[in-house]
Amino acid sequence: MRKQTMYFIYDGTYPGFLSAVYEIYHFGTSRLEGIAPDNGEGQLFGMTYMVDTRYLHAEQVAAAFEKKCGREAQRWMYRAFLSNEEGKEMKIFYFLKEGFKMGKKIYTHQKEPWVQDILALCRAVGNEAEKFRGILRFSELEDGMLYAVMKPDHDILPILAVHFKERFSQKRWAIYDKGRHEAAVYENGHLFMGTVEKEEKNVKYSQSEEDLRRLWRSYYRHMGIEERRNPRERRNFLPKKYWSLLTEMEDPYNREDLPMKIDDKKVDDRR
Repeated sequence: MRKQTMYFIYDGTYPGFLSAVYEIYHFGTSRLEGIAPDNGEGQLFGMTYMVDTRYLHAEQVAAAFEKKCGREAQRWMYRAFLSNEEGKEMKIFYFLKEGFKMGKKIYTHQKEPWVQDILALCRAVGNEAEKFRGILRFSELEDGMLYAVMKPDHDILPILAVHFKERFSQKRWAIYDKGRHEAAVYENGHLFMGTVEKEEKNVKYSQSEEDLRRLWRSYYRHMGIEERRNPRERRNFLPKKYWSLLTEMEDPYNREDLPMKIDDKKVDDRR
């Protein structure tokens, strides 16, 4: 009699996903029907197995895959997991399963659809991380900490946190992903990441920061040449979904393509 297949439900984290992989191999891969993060709704059909996140199991799976396939394949798998694509788990699992069979020969099969799927997810995450390395704006708070807010499509906070840990190693800083309510905080040489239960709405900047932001808005508005404004081209380089993160876009002239001759006081009133 054929054993019933199951949906493996995990907590949405990477260690949770790797813990699910461990359990799938424990039960046998033939029992796998699907892998999904816990959204509280459950599955309409089939048995479900709630996976407990066990870091030891996750580390064992990650170490075994890296030993078999190498660090680059491990990086592909991790970045693919950071994607916001629904159903990514089964693509990643198939990649991992084939990797355990092939080992480092996996690199010679990059034309295979199951590798292309992972590389596509990996590129999407990497491209957005690269974009945010350039557009992420830190502002100085009253206590001297540097603070940045973002709302990316993919879960790129872990990538940016490592980048800015190296770049701003002598500073205190925090990055908040307002879409996922997660934050990375770097202080006294230590990096912390976690969930933010309640977003601080009334962020207080230092006086020097307020002055600098006002100067930057004015500079950005007046440095442009009215006759050469090209809103469409600007949107091609930086989609509107990112504009709310930019200080210069607090100025209606920059944000709404208004005529250049606009009263400064009216601009401040409209913000």
